[in-house]
Amino acid sequence: MIKHLQYIAVTAGLLLLLASCRKAEIPTYATDDDVYFSVVRAFVTYDTTIVTFAYTPSATDTTMVLRVATLGKPVNRERNVSYRVIDTSASAAALHTHFDLPARLVVPPDSVNCYLPVVLHKTLDMSKRTFSITLQLEPNNEFNTRLQVLVKDKNNNLFTSLVRHVILVDNRLNKPAKGWYDDFFGPFSTKKMLLMSDLLELPVLELYTKISNADPGGTRFYANYLKIYLKDMEAAGTPVLEDDGTPMKMGKYMQ
Repeated sequence: MIKHLQYIAVTAGLLLLLASCRKAEIPTYATDDDVYFSVVRAFVTYDTTIVTFAYTPSATDTTMVLRVATLGKPVNRERNVSYRVIDTSASAAALHTHFDLPARLVVPPDSVNCYLPVVLHKTLDMSKRTFSITLQLEPNNEFNTRLQVLVKDKNNNLFTSLVRHVILVDNRLNKPAKGWYDDFFGPFSTKKMLLMSDLLELPVLELYTKISNADPGGTRFYANYLKIYLKDMEAAGTPVLEDDGTPMKMGKYMQ
């Protein structure tokens, strides 16, 4: 019995020692009146948002709303949040051409959050290039930006920025990662994918999913549906052309 009690005492002591060590290893950070991006999806914080118009061909604009949060107590007046665009690369999106931002961003009275709407405009060059918009929060007389990063994995240098958020936007359809067989569908092109979407009366994203998950019979069905249409158009003297002016072709199993 005595040995049993001694074992319990030693174990408890070790647990207390481990707890104190762990507590010492976790850095603490005390701050207030700080502002940071809080863009959370499925309980994960992100510093990058990817947007494509490719899945919604009829859309000409879309709005991404970024949540901006603050630390500290709410106050009963508006508080200005300062931010700026810091892109300088060749892929930087152009203000008033590819996107628009509000002239002013404020935290409402008695609140600790506000929302930054970024209006994205679909342009012709987005079909060939991906553009970036890098937004950075700036300190001012209302807020600090000392809360810089969220540490995900310190050993592997994995950090999420809390004061900088990147939006990547384009209008490019990429070849499905699986399910698109050139021997059936022919070379992939955006125009071909959109044509199939129209013919099958399926949203582009749903068509992507169906092609990716199709069994051999499904693959043949989708490819044959497109083949029949292309042959009908060719027989009518109005062949379907790719964007480069060449005839749209099917794969060798669909000739």
